[in-house]
Amino acid sequence: MYGVYLVDDEKMVVDNLITSIPWLENGFEVVGFSTDPISAVAEITAKRPDVVFCDLKMPGCDGIELIKRVRENSVDTEFIMLSAFGEFETTRDFFRLGGIDYILKPLEQENAGLVLEKISRKIVGKDNKTPSVQFVPSQYKGFDDLITYVTDNFNKKHTLNDLSERFNLSATYICDLFAKHYGSTLIIFVTNLRMSQAARLMFESETPLKEIAVHCGYSDYYYFCKVFKEYFGKTPSEYREAGG
Repeated sequence: MYGVYLVDDEKMVVDNLITSIPWLENGFEVVGFSTDPISAVAEITAKRPDVVFCDLKMPGCDGIELIKRVRENSVDTEFIMLSAFGEFETTRDFFRLGGIDYILKPLEQENAGLVLEKISRKIVGKDNKTPSVQFVPSQYKGFDDLITYVTDNFNKKHTLNDLSERFNLSATYICDLFAKHYGSTLIIFVTNLRMSQAARLMFESETPLKEIAVHCGYSDYYYFCKVFKEYFGKTPSEYREAGG
């Protein structure tokens, strides 16, 4: 499980982040939060979370200054910036300091999920783990059944709570087993399955892209395109035209 720390001077924004983002499904656990950026620097230095979600504009110490101070303390953490529409385009310092991505406020759950998946893949890469869609016998009967079920139903929506009830395993335990046996998370595992199937259908058939999206579990074609481009570096149409 990867640790995440939240910083925003508005408590309502912090509460919304905690409750509305599927942290556990993406392999994350909120290990701390603060509405005071100055005290947040000390806590981040002490806790050393894997990723920090930080507001761009805060009184006393903005997000850019917070990143600089954390970096000065030799904390190897990734940063996701939170910003209101129109603010983020005014600065490039965030990316110069090694920031990964940003989320616009007000929060959109789908976009937040996409950013979380992106950061998960980067952290997994740092840990020298390779996410896989292949079945790995785990000797954990319930988990093996869970993997078979998710693989056979990759185009359906899966939540840790649903899987926990179906297979009588705790949500945290499921996350730990995904990390142990696949170096992955539930979301990454399902996305790998969906993207592999989407690519196969593009090569082996002339099925329209919108139908492929639905077949792979994406009712929103535009969101499918976002996920696909993040995964392959090309839009679905570019990928099909280029032959991969």
